[in-house]
Amino acid sequence: MKLQKKVNKSKFYTDFVNILNGVLQLSNREAEVFALLLLYSDNGYDYNVNHKDIRTSVKDLLGISEANLSRYLNTLKAKGLILRGKGTTWVINDNIKPVVINNSIEISFLLNIQEDVKEDMEKPITGVYTKESGA
Repeated sequence: MKLQKKVNKSKFYTDFVNILNGVLQLSNREAEVFALLLLYSDNGYDYNVNHKDIRTSVKDLLGISEANLSRYLNTLKAKGLILRGKGTTWVINDNIKPVVINNSIEISFLLNIQEDVKEDMEKPITGVYTKESGA
């Protein structure tokens, strides 16, 4: 099955995260924070998405407190969406970054059907992502 969707450039990261959210299982606010982190990462802050300027901007844009932002970031860390970089920095997991080729991105899902899946759904998604370079 191949589905296509046109997305507005200004809402690309929000749409990208929302499309993946069936797998990521982020809350609405966590998804908003992650979309902003992707935006900042692709616009000069790829070396540290936990930079003071980014934290301040995310808090201001979303109207959230420092404590709530820290909780959302901890969830993103636990799910393996942001990883420790060099020193005290945090970076977006390369396996989840969108790779845009010719103004489009292709996303593939592989669902492994198992018998009696119980608590597996609560485990972090870390390591599940595979990124293929585009042709």
